[in-house]
Amino acid sequence: MIRKLLDYYRQFEELSPEEISRDLIERRHAERAQALTEVPPLDLATPAWHEPPDAEAINAATYALRRAVNAYPDPAPLHEAIAARHGVAKDRVVAGHGAGELLRSAFRALGGAEVAVAWPGWGYLPRLLNEAGATPVAVDPDVEELAAAPAQAVVVCSPNDPTGALIDVRALAERLDEAVWLIVDAALAEFAPDEAPAASRDDAAGRGDAAGGDLAALLSARERVIVVRSFSKAHAMAGLRGGYALGNDVAALAPVAGVSAPAQAAMLWALDGGDAIVARRRAAAARERERLAGTLRDTPFSFPAGHGPLVWLESTEHDGAAIAAGLAAQRIYVTPGGAWGDNRHVRVALRDGAATDRLSAALSDL
Repeated sequence: MIRKLLDYYRQFEELSPEEISRDLIERRHAERAQALTEVPPLDLATPAWHEPPDAEAINAATYALRRAVNAYPDPAPLHEAIAARHGVAKDRVVAGHGAGELLRSAFRALGGAEVAVAWPGWGYLPRLLNEAGATPVAVDPDVEELAAAPAQAVVVCSPNDPTGALIDVRALAERLDEAVWLIVDAALAEFAPDEAPAASRDDAAGRGDAAGGDLAALLSARERVIVVRSFSKAHAMAGLRGGYALGNDVAALAPVAGVSAPAQAAMLWALDGGDAIVARRRAAAARERERLAGTLRDTPFSFPAGHGPLVWLESTEHDGAAIAAGLAAQRIYVTPGGAWGDNRHVRVALRDGAATDRLSAALSDL
């Protein structure tokens, strides 16, 4: 071992200090140049909002964690805030561990029912229904077709994941038989425009406004309806696992011992002080959808009009697998449509302007 070390250092004996220093400097410059040319990965597959939540939401959660983590939290203040936001009675509200867990609980109550699912929709819906013992049946996201489906329940995602399309929930509720359950996954509701139908429209602009009234009217007009909302997307709090359900009989959906104190505190802050940041994110998502659509005009790539940060991209020259593979070769990662049984599309989660520019440039190279 000593001999090897001596042999290694002997190579420097014939070099002057200046030559050694120059060699090290050149080597460092080469390393820096390589680092500058390395392309960082760009994750456009994750549907959660790409930015962190507002610092005040984290402060509220941290304070709750330090204050009384040894006690079971009281859900009453959160339920009251949600009820006030939507103009409904407190007993029509329940908080839970994100929209997904609330949907799972709702599906378990369906037993072995046949369930019409507006498809494509949130990717976990078929699995959750199967686990609950129900039979999911894919139906085009059309009000008339959904209303005519011979099912005991109808599940819609609006705005839609992965397409961003809206479903007229009010019209669907009016057409469905009273015995049929209507379950609305409204996890992306904050990204819907002001003129969207009930249960799909952002009602964060103020308490007791038209949208809140629409939800209240929907619950009053229909007994068998559940609307599920989330704090994971527009509020960027996916890690806290917070959401809530609205309906006429939702108490059974509540998790055992409730939602954690930090999650409740962050949700309360979002309901009271998160409107402005949600509005900025909604505008940012709309802006990037428009920018991407503009750059793809007159190219083989396109996606349907919609709302929110998720786009359902297709090409006249490539299938979904080829699009995903071609982007992955440029270290851009999207979700192939095969996850929805669709080989023509990929789902892309938009981020900021730089990400949109990079995606556009990469698509032009395919």
